[in-house]
Amino acid sequence: MREKAEFTDILLPRNTHFGIIKFMTRHWKPKKTLNLDKDYSPQDIKNLVCKSTYLDSYLEAESANSGVPKEQLRKEVLKYLDEIAMDKKMHVIRCMGVFFLKVSFMMKIGIFVNEPAILKLKDSMGENPVLFLPTHRSYADFCVLTYLCYHYDIELPAVAAGMDFYSMAIVGQMMRETGAFYMRRTLVGAPLYAATLRHYVRTVVAHYGAPFEFFLEGTRSRSNKSLPPKYGMLAMSLMPYFAREVDDITIVPVNISYDRIMEQSLFAYEHLGVPKPKETTGGLLKALRRLNDHFGNIYINFGTPISLKQYIGPTAFSPETLKPRDLQQLTDQEMKLVQKVANHVVTLQQESTVVTITNLIAIVLMLSLHRRKVMDREEVVSEVEWLIEVLRSLGAIVFENDVRSSMERVMLVHGTMMRLDREGKLRLVSSALMDINPDVQKNMKGHKLKAETMTNAVPIMQLQLYINPVLHYLAPHALLYLIVRRRDIGTRELYADYSLIRKLLRHEFFHLEENESATFNKALEYCSSNRVVLQSGDTVSSGDNDRLQYLLQCAVLPALTSLLTCMEVMEERRRSGAAAAARGAQAAGERARRGGALSLDAAGAALRGLALAAALRRDAREKEVIYEVVLDVMQQCRQLVSSILPSLTLVTDNNPVIVQNTPKARL
Repeated sequence: MREKAEFTDILLPRNTHFGIIKFMTRHWKPKKTLNLDKDYSPQDIKNLVCKSTYLDSYLEAESANSGVPKEQLRKEVLKYLDEIAMDKKMHVIRCMGVFFLKVSFMMKIGIFVNEPAILKLKDSMGENPVLFLPTHRSYADFCVLTYLCYHYDIELPAVAAGMDFYSMAIVGQMMRETGAFYMRRTLVGAPLYAATLRHYVRTVVAHYGAPFEFFLEGTRSRSNKSLPPKYGMLAMSLMPYFAREVDDITIVPVNISYDRIMEQSLFAYEHLGVPKPKETTGGLLKALRRLNDHFGNIYINFGTPISLKQYIGPTAFSPETLKPRDLQQLTDQEMKLVQKVANHVVTLQQESTVVTITNLIAIVLMLSLHRRKVMDREEVVSEVEWLIEVLRSLGAIVFENDVRSSMERVMLVHGTMMRLDREGKLRLVSSALMDINPDVQKNMKGHKLKAETMTNAVPIMQLQLYINPVLHYLAPHALLYLIVRRRDIGTRELYADYSLIRKLLRHEFFHLEENESATFNKALEYCSSNRVVLQSGDTVSSGDNDRLQYLLQCAVLPALTSLLTCMEVMEERRRSGAAAAARGAQAAGERARRGGALSLDAAGAALRGLALAAALRRDAREKEVIYEVVLDVMQQCRQLVSSILPSLTLVTDNNPVIVQNTPKARL
């Protein structure tokens, strides 16, 4: 059981027009994360990069290899720096702050922050660089941490942003002037650009007195789960430590949770194969009109900061150490340490998840759908209160004190997805399908699903978005129970089956394999003490806690269904491209009426898990990743998954829990 975190709504004091203007125009002297002899401006950082020994040496070698004059290459570097670099301007920051606050109040949100954690972190700032590594669930993530820093008088972070925003008229430049710097999605085929970006990042971390912020996952998680980390940006940002430019780096995992994700409808359609709309200023302005609604609260929680020096220890001697600092590169051993740090940060982000009333009611509604039983208000309250006890006993941070009043609030926030009807019964709202224009239809990524399938799948996908953030607490216990549920089993065989299933689902439920033994033992102890399973000596058998067992089965059903469907498709095809295999799984899911197998995102995760477990060979030499079946391993994995798959089915046709709504959305 974890201590209760103290959250403060940092928007509450600004909730007047005068409060907004006065706050954003106040005298502001922020705390710097790094106190140096000289304060470096964004332009100073660009100058340091241009004059660096590293880039000069790189240009010398590139000129010799390509025959292009060095000065011409230097001009290329300057162009790249103009594309990449931030350019903070205080008057823009103040204007954007006013705009952010006005939009926040239009959306009727609160931003609840674990205040003791951020104040403790602020007190420790000044000695070494600080990296903010937040989860990435929404475009709003870019704004909330920057505003938080302004609120607590911390220098605004330098934030890594994708080129999607760079090309947005006005918006792209305003983001640059509030601290964003831009990076391309891939560095392949552009070695001079890659060298410029690497040294820019390294220089910002080592010399700029502000937090450095980027999303370790590399992209928004369309599933609202933790994604496996990307290592490139972290490797660049830790280079100053490995090159001994700085004595330490503080890494701060941050979890940002939402009562309602702005993109929930778009994410549901993306799961089904509809491509995301291109980011444009016009699209943003249109979206602003739809933000005049209740969006609930945003919760920002800070995980335990990591001292890089303490976590990985002193760096080992290598030939790189003998080079000038500017010229040192990461060794293979140091890259392994970067990967270790990245994986650890994701687990700390998961541990910092704030479970909201939306998450709790979404789980209750999913249980109701599976049972085809409509629940009234009192039954929902009882289920939610029970869920709170379960999740807190599993170590979750649950932001909830008054379930009844919060239910009323969340029904207002999610009126298009769920509602309490006139009789006080909880229902899932199935709205009309989006109008998908012909251009978008041409670029559909998935199997062309029937309109009936889409109608039933979209609300379920939206609901699942709010269940997913909680699943990492339940998955180990659920898989353990499902293995035991088949028959009595010895603990050694139980652990072997458990480890294989966890590996197959690693991209669905991210975890560290080196921690799996401890995770398994904790799950077994919890399940035994709560009579989910029974232990007699070395033998484990199924217990009699029907209520908790049912919850655990429902929790992992979609992931196991998608995994089994991908296995069936690949066994039939033997060899397939990744995109074609995912489309095939989606088509098979529709034919077999397996709602859990309709998500392209889940199919992709299943295929990567099968490759990790050596049931598929992965060949990335072609333009597209190609998978080939390893038949004996695949059959072993399929037999195991088939044997533990719950016999539950989610029937959406004529399900009394689902009601229809009429408004149409447009894409």
